[in-house]
Amino acid sequence: MNIDLIPPQARAGQTGREALERSLRRTMAGGALSHGWIVAAPPGAGKATLAYRIARALLDPAALVDDESLQMEAGGRTFRHIASGAHPDLFVAERLWDEKKGKRQSEITVESIRKLTSFLNRTASGGGARVAIVDTADDMNRNAANALLKVLEEPPVGAILMLLAASPGRLLPTIRSRCRKIELSPLSDDDVVAFLESEGVDGQSARRIAPFAKGRPGYALQLAAGDGGEAIALAQSFLKAAAKEGDVARIASGLAGKVGEERWPVFRDAVLAALSDGARCVARGEQADILAGADASALLAGWEALSALVARGEALNLDRGQLINAMAFDLRVALKRQAA
Repeated sequence: MNIDLIPPQARAGQTGREALERSLRRTMAGGALSHGWIVAAPPGAGKATLAYRIARALLDPAALVDDESLQMEAGGRTFRHIASGAHPDLFVAERLWDEKKGKRQSEITVESIRKLTSFLNRTASGGGARVAIVDTADDMNRNAANALLKVLEEPPVGAILMLLAASPGRLLPTIRSRCRKIELSPLSDDDVVAFLESEGVDGQSARRIAPFAKGRPGYALQLAAGDGGEAIALAQSFLKAAAKEGDVARIASGLAGKVGEERWPVFRDAVLAALSDGARCVARGEQADILAGADASALLAGWEALSALVARGEALNLDRGQLINAMAFDLRVALKRQAA
């Protein structure tokens, strides 16, 4: 699917955060904005998009289109400078690119945080705020975290620091205690579908992907931009075929070759998520979306069996077709054993 993945710093809008933005605008207007913030949510939930929207609002409040949101016209000077990474009063600390290895470093190092500290201690070019974003704070090593703590203990006047975190519990308690927390709640499936459709995803694919995305619009868009929709469809077909002792050869062929390398992680996660989510639904007395009629213990047994099998298969680099057939067999066994 031909979808343009717009990076967070260049994205003009954000879906489903209207109430949060109204609250932030009131906080800004009251002058009570903390110097340190943790924006917490799983990957793909919109942490970075929100952080850049806050940064634009702090650096150029006069350019905001109304008093209720963080919306700014994309053609404006501040928006364009932030989108291109050229705004002098915004600093982003992230894992650096390793030229030798051809990939990003595994950690945010203390050198990056020292540069952030130096930036925050400078005078703002516009005479107002200086904003720094750590994306993501989970990636800081111990030395980097300790260096950041010193900034939070004695924050420079006019400095705002936003820490993006998928797992805020991993941050030092002393860092967490010095920051206010914004926790992004999952969007509804309807909001995710609407977002995907606004990005050019067809309705059928959007409705298939949305439940699997668990309220994370960015992750949903990544799935739609690749083969995520097809991988989820294969997972649903696999579960139905396995339960009815049907042929899984077509599913295996859809996960073969180069395209299978991209589809497999989504397929694997979709199968396991369907089983675990189904077990929770049935335990609550609700109807599972897939494998209807199976009891909670059967679905849980299937999840346990397939989780262990997949882990072994990936560790041993088993043939994908053989692994899928083994998954179907183990799932049938789990369902029959629980039904007996």
